[in-house]
Amino acid sequence: MSTAASVATLLQHLVTLPDICLVIGPHAAICEMFIDPATMDFSVDGAFVTLENSHWHIHLDATKVHKITFVVTADTAHNSTQLSYSMRFFDAQGTALFQAFFLAMYDAQTRLRPERVQQYEALRAYGDDEDAPASFSAL
Repeated sequence: MSTAASVATLLQHLVTLPDICLVIGPHAAICEMFIDPATMDFSVDGAFVTLENSHWHIHLDATKVHKITFVVTADTAHNSTQLSYSMRFFDAQGTALFQAFFLAMYDAQTRLRPERVQQYEALRAYGDDEDAPASFSAL
């Protein structure tokens, strides 16, 4: 998953999902932006992908994305026993350009929500094999 078109397609599907938080920045200072699918504008102009809503926007040179990882890990940042689901976008030097965290993965009874896992897995399947026919019906 390193072509600009593949990155754009993945992001285009990501911004249709509720409860996604995009995070930009290293440890010293970060910016968190919450996706609202109802107000998101998505566009591609050459290699640049623009994600925009009324309060923030991101312009990403998709050719700079050299690696996307899908990470499921313990949510130690919030002293939780739950798992954290994320996508991480890296440049050629291994620097994180931004991360996308899947929020609301658990219901009020702390049970993992299968529909949210399906959304995550559909994106991961596409990201793992960009030549495979993408099925985003779970999204």
